[in-house]
Amino acid sequence: MPLRFSIRAQAPRGEFSAPAATAAPTHEVEVAVDSGEVSFGRALGSAIELPFPKVSARHARLFREAGNYRLEDLGSANGTRLAGRPLAPHAPEIIAIGELVEIGGVEIRFMCESPGTDAAASGGGTETLARRLVHDIFEACPPSECARLIVLSGPSQGRELVLSASGRVFKVGRGETCDLVLSDEDVSREHAAFERGAGGIVVRDLGAKNGIEVGGEKVAGQRSLRDGEVIRVGETRLRVIDPEDRYLRQMEAADVYQQAKDAVQEQAPGAALPSLLPTIAAAIAATVLLLALGLVLALAFVA
Repeated sequence: MPLRFSIRAQAPRGEFSAPAATAAPTHEVEVAVDSGEVSFGRALGSAIELPFPKVSARHARLFREAGNYRLEDLGSANGTRLAGRPLAPHAPEIIAIGELVEIGGVEIRFMCESPGTDAAASGGGTETLARRLVHDIFEACPPSECARLIVLSGPSQGRELVLSASGRVFKVGRGETCDLVLSDEDVSREHAAFERGAGGIVVRDLGAKNGIEVGGEKVAGQRSLRDGEVIRVGETRLRVIDPEDRYLRQMEAADVYQQAKDAVQEQAPGAALPSLLPTIAAAIAATVLLLALGLVLALAFVA
């Protein structure tokens, strides 16, 4: 039987470059209890994934026992609160329908059981919940911290387009009605459209004669974009700056490192660990690369 939850994220500013959220919207989601419990945590694969630094990889779980639902803190670093009171680690307590759970800056209300409902179809499903929660937080950011396009080269070098409004289509081209007007004879009047949403930034070809390239590859129709990718329209190159995507990648790199560290700690004393070393090295390399990219971008803005 699926369980319904309402979830609102208010992650603090200053951690993994995430801005503070004010009056974040509430999302409702239904979760199938196929394994007998609903897990809450930062780790990929959690039934309800909460990608925030104060949430532990395996933070808490909700399960049914002796006719009641119970909530258990799994020894999290920052604790779990039920109806305003802290839970003792590994000491499950009964949770009533309607009660509020607080986990690392995220408010979760246990709404109800949903007999006969398709859990996967509710609220877009749990697989997109993490991205939507992060999107909510970044919606509160000032224009200086919003996603944007920066003209790297071409006749309009140095100009930029702030993708300030989620769900709005921003047009790039030579025409004066475009949001970013490029003085490039090889660019069509309406060349490309960019849109930022909970799923990230997408670019769409508007039927331009010379098309669009991302990372040297032609775009057919529509393509999702990642932070740092370079788009070519005519003789103009644009770089994507997407703080939301960068934040999620930083969290994923941190999780890979933590999972490798946990696996090492679980090994018996003296056990050989060669298979874990590449994973740890990859996680460290990914984190260093992200930090280096941030430094390069910061220097570019200063210049």
